[in-house]
Amino acid sequence: MPCIRLHPNYHGYRLDDPVFSEVLRLTASRRLLVQLAVAMEDDRTQHPLMRVPPVDLSPLPEVLQKQPGTRLIILNSDHAQMPERLKSLVPFNNVYFDLAMVEGVNGVGRLAKVVSSRRTLFGSNFPLFYFESAALKVREAGCTDAEKQAILEDNARGLLAA
Repeated sequence: MPCIRLHPNYHGYRLDDPVFSEVLRLTASRRLLVQLAVAMEDDRTQHPLMRVPPVDLSPLPEVLQKQPGTRLIILNSDHAQMPERLKSLVPFNNVYFDLAMVEGVNGVGRLAKVVSSRRTLFGSNFPLFYFESAALKVREAGCTDAEKQAILEDNARGLLAA
């Protein structure tokens, strides 16, 4: 098993919870990747009485400073909705970002410019989203062929090999 996936908003804990830090410490000691799902679905599709808000990423920079060995992938985050939180994670070279919920014209290109195409990972959130939509996001991103190759395959291979 190369990684674990966490869903704090569904499991009822925050990122400043000491148990979360302990999980990061343990995964780092075992060289596991951690996938942190910010959301499972667009909150606009949720019933008003049953909303599960996205994970609050604001405590994450402080937590990562204390857990430098953590290799973290931020999943299902619409980075356009959280530009300041995204920028606060850029200094951590061990944090990667998937593009499954990146929206808007050239959203993937904008993400790759902020965090680098070397830290952007292809993600589709299939079967909840159409796979073809994610593929088209990369194709229209305005990236070079080398950047597209990194996003589509090379970055993930490098993470799994490390």
